Amino acid sequence: MERTCIVTREAKPKEQLLRFVVSPDGVLTPDIDNKLPGRGIYVTCSRLLVAEALAKKAFQRAAEGPVSLPTDFLNRLEGLLALKVKNALSLARKAGQVISGFEKVEQALKHGKVAALIHAPTAGADGLKKLRSDAVPSFQSLPREWLNEVTGRENAVHIAVLEGPAAGFFIETARRFALFLE
Repeated sequence: MERTCIVTREAKPKEQLLRFVVSPDGVLTPDIDNKLPGRGIYVTCSRLLVAEALAKKAFQRAAEGPVSLPTDFLNRLEGLLALKVKNALSLARKAGQVISGFEKVEQALKHGKVAALIHAPTAGADGLKKLRSDAVPSFQSLPREWLNEVTGRENAVHIAVLEGPAAGFFIETARRFALFLE
């Protein structure tokens, strides 16, 4: 199902857009899970385009009335998206679909069991090159502290999400977060 971005005026699949609703008291609210009641206002999943919508008062025009914004709106939105990715990774780990460590990840890649790769932002270029795979999406936007917390390791640098039911959810949420940060 496609919706139109209020900034670019382009029709896009809902997966490429962020949904916002206006609460009954007039506050603009991000609808990260696309479940809140009310008329949706859509912006392409990009921090820059959300900032442009705020600057041009596009949310007020789309809502056809005044809209108030919480303080530090963009950072809160980024935090919500990042938390969703962290929770998706945590669910994959609880499902037994997450492994960490260079050697384990390398072996899983060789056996074709990897659905997604995650590298800490501090990962070395050599390790990234050795674990590169065109067939597997790779993400490097999650803070190392989160990777440590989710995996239970002190220095998680390379992580693989293995194929299985939780992998699709993780990949979808991580892609949206990466789009937002671009």
